[in-house]
Amino acid sequence: MLLLGLSAVMASLAAPNLNPGAKGVWANASSEFVQTDSVLIYFTRNDSLDQKSATLIIPSRNVNRTTVFTPDTILICEVEPLNVDVDGNSIRVNGEPMYLIENINVVEPYRLFEASSFNVADCLQQWQLGTRVIMLDGDFCHVMIDTNNNSFMYMISPGMSYIRAASLRHTNKGSVFLQNIRMMKNMNTGEYTHYSAPDNYKLLRNLPDIDASKFNPNTCVFSNEGIYWSLVSCAPRRIVLNGCGEEYIYEPAAADDDILEWIEFVPQPRPGLQ
Repeated sequence: MLLLGLSAVMASLAAPNLNPGAKGVWANASSEFVQTDSVLIYFTRNDSLDQKSATLIIPSRNVNRTTVFTPDTILICEVEPLNVDVDGNSIRVNGEPMYLIENINVVEPYRLFEASSFNVADCLQQWQLGTRVIMLDGDFCHVMIDTNNNSFMYMISPGMSYIRAASLRHTNKGSVFLQNIRMMKNMNTGEYTHYSAPDNYKLLRNLPDIDASKFNPNTCVFSNEGIYWSLVSCAPRRIVLNGCGEEYIYEPAAADDDILEWIEFVPQPRPGLQ
């Protein structure tokens, strides 16, 4: 029987300060960690208990919560202490070593590209960058961190829980979305998933090659490389992709939009994929 806690329980103590030296995306076989200047999300699993969990910490909002997925139950609870130490070229999270996947540099708002058929890949990447705290209100929590190469979501509501980490790569033909961690309960569709890749670090450091022939503007394509979201149309300030049952529409943000942090744009390597 599935028991879903609808009210996230805040820790009784204030959310801990973040360690500035741990900023970036880090991983090992069983865990992944992302930290910006203001937000931390830590994903991990316990194979012996068949549990996946994710911790969200936002010190400025006094947010400190953990969501645990078991095969048939979601628990939303107070977090255990999360100790993050910098150890040379790695970090240790509660003593567990993790290794760098991607650097993150938070910057002031900047002018975004206008799109053409020649720079769709750069626009898809740049327009999505940033940290967004979309909602923190009682039973609702929706936080996103999009870096140059990865995408993270922590979303809890009475109707759906969706927490995930994914690689997100872009070409002029569209994007390839590969989730390595997915914790999902959808009350409308009945989906219940608590998945983590066998080795997060190995996967993220050795992503499968994109097959450009799989981009199809009439449908999304599921593959071992990820989900292919193909280009449908492009205008200077609007890109539309086929996003599996619906169109995904991307537009550049403005400096006064509700973005908590702007992240520096570093173009992805795209050999032969333009």
